[in-house]
Amino acid sequence: MKYLVVLLFVIGTVGCGGSTGADISGTVSFTAGGPLPKGVVSINGPGGSYRGAIGTDGSYTISGVADGSYTVAITGAMDGDSGEGDGMEYDADGNFIESEVEEPKSLIGPDYTDPSKSGLSLTVPGEYDLKVSKAE
Repeated sequence: MKYLVVLLFVIGTVGCGGSTGADISGTVSFTAGGPLPKGVVSINGPGGSYRGAIGTDGSYTISGVADGSYTVAITGAMDGDSGEGDGMEYDADGNFIESEVEEPKSLIGPDYTDPSKSGLSLTVPGEYDLKVSKAE
């Protein structure tokens, strides 16, 4: 019984070996200058898929990334969310007034949301700063 416990411990320790991956960080900025102030960086490659939020300064961090080459997509980089009011307006008789809602506009070109079209990639370990073009 004693040997069985030791054997199981050794097998468990060997089976749990390996790296948990690297924490990577970088920035997303416009090619014309300035940071992309919001969105999500998503990477996909041999180690799986990973995501990290973009801060107002353009920085992002993704944890536990396995070594390898990754394609990159950037989503959620939208403008136009005013956050004002609840969107409900009523006339003097209490009837709902349907107001025009301004649709959010992308801060970046539409191809950046598709990793096969974005033209962005990164290799772990390596450089993690990304450049994007503003939406037209």
